[in-house]
Amino acid sequence: MADDDTTPDLTRGVPLRDLPLDGVLAGALGTGEDAEQVLLTRYTDDDGETRVSAVSGACTHVGAPLAKGLRTGNLVRCPFHHACFDLRTGEALLAPAYAPLTRYEVEVDGTGEDAVVRVTGPADEPAPGPDAAASAAGGTLQRVVVVGGGAAGFAAVERLRREGYEGELMLVSAEPHAPIDRTQLSKFYLAGAKPKDALPLLGEDWYAEHGVELRLGTEATVLDTAQKRLTVRGADDATTVLGYDALVLAPGSEPVRPPLPGFGRDDVRVLRTLDDADALLATVGDSPEGRRAVVLGAGFIGLEAAAVLREKGVDVTVVSTSEVPLARQMGEDVGRAVRSAHESEGVAFVTGRAARWNDGVLELEDGSRAPAEGRADLLVVGTGVKPRLDLARSADLELADEDAGGGVVVDARGRTSADGVWAAGDVAAWPDATTGRRRRVEHWAQAQRQGAAAALDVLGRGDDDGLTEPAFFWTKQFSKQYRLAGEVPDLSGGEGSGSAEVDGSLADGDAVVRYRDGEGRVTAVAGVGRDLEVLRLEEELLRP
Repeated sequence: MADDDTTPDLTRGVPLRDLPLDGVLAGALGTGEDAEQVLLTRYTDDDGETRVSAVSGACTHVGAPLAKGLRTGNLVRCPFHHACFDLRTGEALLAPAYAPLTRYEVEVDGTGEDAVVRVTGPADEPAPGPDAAASAAGGTLQRVVVVGGGAAGFAAVERLRREGYEGELMLVSAEPHAPIDRTQLSKFYLAGAKPKDALPLLGEDWYAEHGVELRLGTEATVLDTAQKRLTVRGADDATTVLGYDALVLAPGSEPVRPPLPGFGRDDVRVLRTLDDADALLATVGDSPEGRRAVVLGAGFIGLEAAAVLREKGVDVTVVSTSEVPLARQMGEDVGRAVRSAHESEGVAFVTGRAARWNDGVLELEDGSRAPAEGRADLLVVGTGVKPRLDLARSADLELADEDAGGGVVVDARGRTSADGVWAAGDVAAWPDATTGRRRRVEHWAQAQRQGAAAALDVLGRGDDDGLTEPAFFWTKQFSKQYRLAGEVPDLSGGEGSGSAEVDGSLADGDAVVRYRDGEGRVTAVAGVGRDLEVLRLEEELLRP
């Protein structure tokens, strides 16, 4: 919106000279708080002619201002969650955004740098879609089946239709609802900042309108790659055999539940699905102030849940085997800063190994307890997830070793060891873009990117280099958001381990961290309060 006198009203026009060749000009359609944000850019086309384009200025993911992002060539990347858009067409090229930016008509009066550029309104014609030849590449496919209703499965289905695939398309999901934005559960839904109807990535009407058959509450049980048959079991326990021409395997992962005494009680909760979040909220109740919770595990999800519960007024104790949370994922400097932020909000930390849950008390192996006094109302278990590999094992797909996370072996385009089967998301062990090392990545945006990359390859449109973007992740810890791109090396301090270099103040929420492997190469970057700098450093990860 036009929120000050320096924001130009693009309906009145701006001189062409004000449009940077390598940046964007942020303006608005009119004035006032409701004026829509628009980005103006100019570029040189293939014939050497100067062109001007106008697209909406807010990322279609969660509305971040793209003017604060990074322009590279004809692309602009979101400063918050690193989505990418084509400035000429508005097309969403990179998750977590999938909806395009609005395009606007532009008039240029005059010549040279003194020409005046005006935005007259939304474009009448949609942005160019896939050409007929590209769409025909998938014409031999009669049916594509996608297994999994999470980030990767959703992205595969959405991209197949966006790219012009017109054959049968089926999404098989064990969950009872259409795909939702799972990242919102621990960050906003638990806090009451997002209602339930804001969670679906797309409404069920979209699937109907685009001819996507939703098989919800349905478990895929057996995959026969020789015959190209998938056996599924519905909520009524009846089995059905589905044929396919191409199959994208994206069943995701499930929370690890330690086999400890008392962990089967109703006051023990995990946080993975919408049902999990609703059950956790029901346990906390309508008046959470003064209630107690123990969080077992100091990973991203456990800490996000701890932060939200504390903000709701719940007394929270975090129990972890490590004194410094997130040390393995982001290094000890970041971990100490995150722990300090939690402690300043009243979260208590206990180091030890859980032995059993007993009447509102988590007893530890050393005889200590959490909470230290009184009894808790619930135990939230956040001890990691494991990939759902039963279907892959039924098909005898090649699996990676434990060093790579034990997932399904795929190439850079998502192809598995079986013809006609791709894998994406938490179950897939992809070659990492920055290091080349095969690994599983349990990050939302990366799962979406893998699902989209697999869909493109299903249609014969995949890039030979496959997925080339560094893995990206973000986490919200109270008021601060940390963003991480690339592969963090081993930071254990042993022979050949890497290092983390901090520039700025993590305590003040103003820092970037460069992670170097044992050979001194930067393989990952993280940041808090420095969104644009993290974007720039992320691009440098792929430079030789």
